[in-house]
Amino acid sequence: MEIVPGLFQLKTPMMGPALPYVMPYALRGADGVSLFDAGFGTPPAVEAMTSELAGLGYEPKDIRRLFISHAHPDHIGMAGWVKEQSPDCQVIMLEREWQWIQDRWLDNAAWTALSDGWLVRHGLPPEEVEAAQAAGALSPNSPAVKPGDAPASRPGDEGKPRNEGRPNGGRMPFTYVEPDVKLQDGDVVEFDGWRLQAVWTPGHTPGHMCMYETNHRLMFTGDHVLPYISPNVSLHADQEGTSPLRDFRDSLQKVAAFDVAAALPAHEFTIADLRERCEILLHHHDDRLEEVRAAIGEEPSSARSISQRVKWNTGPFDDFNIFMKRSAVGETLAHLRLLEDEGRVSSTEPDGRVLWQRAG
Repeated sequence: MEIVPGLFQLKTPMMGPALPYVMPYALRGADGVSLFDAGFGTPPAVEAMTSELAGLGYEPKDIRRLFISHAHPDHIGMAGWVKEQSPDCQVIMLEREWQWIQDRWLDNAAWTALSDGWLVRHGLPPEEVEAAQAAGALSPNSPAVKPGDAPASRPGDEGKPRNEGRPNGGRMPFTYVEPDVKLQDGDVVEFDGWRLQAVWTPGHTPGHMCMYETNHRLMFTGDHVLPYISPNVSLHADQEGTSPLRDFRDSLQKVAAFDVAAALPAHEFTIADLRERCEILLHHHDDRLEEVRAAIGEEPSSARSISQRVKWNTGPFDDFNIFMKRSAVGETLAHLRLLEDEGRVSSTEPDGRVLWQRAG
């Protein structure tokens, strides 16, 4: 589908029914084509990308630039294949996201050990974590999971579960490709009549990047703003001392301030009114903060116990596999951390377990 002259919305398949495809965007150039995101590095996704490019008169070798919104596999997973097909292609992302990849994903053993202890600290039984680890279910390279995604919280008016990371269709392990160009917030990339400004939008990941095409007033939003569902925003073991939900809320206000004719997300469909959609997401998290605070109850509770009491689109917490539980606990903790920063809850850590209680 052509968005404006020379800009096309493509589709490459996901591996679950909730979100059936990723929507990369192709920008025509003088000597080839540039992509914003691409998709998984699976054979069906690669086949779809090849077919989509052929429909525009290109081959994979004609890809000149690959802009990557963030490091989740449905966005960066095809980067290695793209570089194989077009060795001179520039892979472009925010330097902050590449740093996060190095800190978390390039040392699986260290991340796994840190995450195991974090799960126990926040209330999961050690034997459940040990059993999951023995089965390989908590490895970042497990073919059954997509790092970073969670069972979506109840998103107010949205109500659609986000479960593309569930084991109803695994992913292929991949090797992260170091970007050729590492951008900072506000950097501009110009080529062939296109002018793309990098917009740092942390929350879903620490270095998530939207891009604003200034000539046509278009915002590529990746997973930061989606038209129907609320992207997962979690606090995990390597993010202690940060507030991903505060970052996400600030980032929503940041992109809402741009003069945008239309927003182009990575899933679902085009967003006609970006500012309105950002307001809906902000209100959703206001409601979710209240729900999480109420779920603490009268006695100090772990994040696991609180996660059992809040509502999830994809079903009861106790029915989740271990990976989904980790993601759900991370989302609950993101809300608890913001509540703590606002003085509405407090935390203690008796006997190595973190407990939360209402304040005020």
